[in-house]
Amino acid sequence: MKRHNSIIALLLTFAMLIGMFTIGFAEDGAIDEGTTAAAAAEGETFTGEGSDGTEGDETTTAQAEEDTQNEENNDGKAESGSSPKKFNFFSMFMNDGIPTLTSKTFIKIVDTLRMIKYIFTGRLLTGAPKHLDVTVDEDVIAVCEAISGQSALDVYALLTNMPDLSDPARVAGKVFQLDVTEYREKMYEARDNYYSEGNSAMSNICWLLGAYMSGIESANVRLEPKNDFYQIALDVTYSDGSVEVFYPEIYINPETGECFGPDDKGMMNIGFNCNAYEAVVYAPMYCWMRNFGFCVEYDMLCYALPIYCYNTRRFKFEYDNRDWMIQIWKGNYLITNGGEVGIYNRENGKFGSYYDVVKDEEMLPMSLQIRHDDEVLVNIPEQNHWWVNGFKLGHRLYSPHTLQMSFTIEMPDEEMLKAFTAAIDKNVYHDVTYTVDGLKVTAEWDS
Repeated sequence: MKRHNSIIALLLTFAMLIGMFTIGFAEDGAIDEGTTAAAAAEGETFTGEGSDGTEGDETTTAQAEEDTQNEENNDGKAESGSSPKKFNFFSMFMNDGIPTLTSKTFIKIVDTLRMIKYIFTGRLLTGAPKHLDVTVDEDVIAVCEAISGQSALDVYALLTNMPDLSDPARVAGKVFQLDVTEYREKMYEARDNYYSEGNSAMSNICWLLGAYMSGIESANVRLEPKNDFYQIALDVTYSDGSVEVFYPEIYINPETGECFGPDDKGMMNIGFNCNAYEAVVYAPMYCWMRNFGFCVEYDMLCYALPIYCYNTRRFKFEYDNRDWMIQIWKGNYLITNGGEVGIYNRENGKFGSYYDVVKDEEMLPMSLQIRHDDEVLVNIPEQNHWWVNGFKLGHRLYSPHTLQMSFTIEMPDEEMLKAFTAAIDKNVYHDVTYTVDGLKVTAEWDS
């Protein structure tokens, strides 16, 4: 009997997976068809005058007759022996890219996995998995729409469809008769003690435990004025009815669309900032990655992960009694297309592939541009940096070979200029060309 129940559960899960994804793709198709139908209906009902004074419906009829004639001509060409253009997936990927993962699809995948968990743990009888009750104010929605208008990343949908993960905390509170308010106060007291001792890791753990075990009932995301900018604020309501305000260290400049964190370390110290108006993600000067230098093993790890697909070139040379490496990358990263230029050095003759990030006084003026055909995806103006980079959120991921990179680096003197350009000349791929203007090198990489 248990075996039969297991088989039935597997069949139900398989059917549910097919059903959810079928509905999802059908909804996507319905949107496209609905848009087409709306456009067609608009053309049929348009009765305004054209620029030449003729009635709009006559223009629509004439256009329909022309389209019919074109279809007949095309049919005639097909009948005369010309074959229709065949679908070529490889060609499409090389030239037009592939669709990136949308937030809508990601949400469906997460909900499907949660439903499977509910089925196999016998919790489906108590109700389907719930989403956390999240509300977002109009200012935050405007920022989210700026990003989703240019890409497949719908931040608003992700925020309002976050899984409610507080059930285990609620169950534990009931089973152990836990006073969640008292527990949270003790955890916060421990958090403050660890923080005063300089132990930020344990401080954050105590804070998370206190907040989680309190059972989060709802959250409101809003913008709050902060000097010349705004900052994200979270109003979190717990199961005991108390409300706590969190500031996740995300600041927004409404004029430029920059979303950034404090101390040039990235939003929430994750190492990345974002320009909402351009839908470009980039790493600031003092991101955590600066502490880890670079080596070949990092690229090998990225190549092994399915979320990265990029090409890279390394230009190594000696200058000022040190080994230097200027490395460039271009390709797609997770759901973005972009590129990077990094400057590293180390002691002369040191063994291995690891290089340190250059010191502040060794940084150089650099700029970066990434293009696909005639479209500029990333355009980072010249700035003194050790790692200039940019990653464009979009609707498609392109093959690295179809992206064109342009970058500039201004050298401190002729010696370093000659050493760097000689390294480009010696590169085995010979696919990076450059021009020199004074001490500034302008390089192109388009293969």
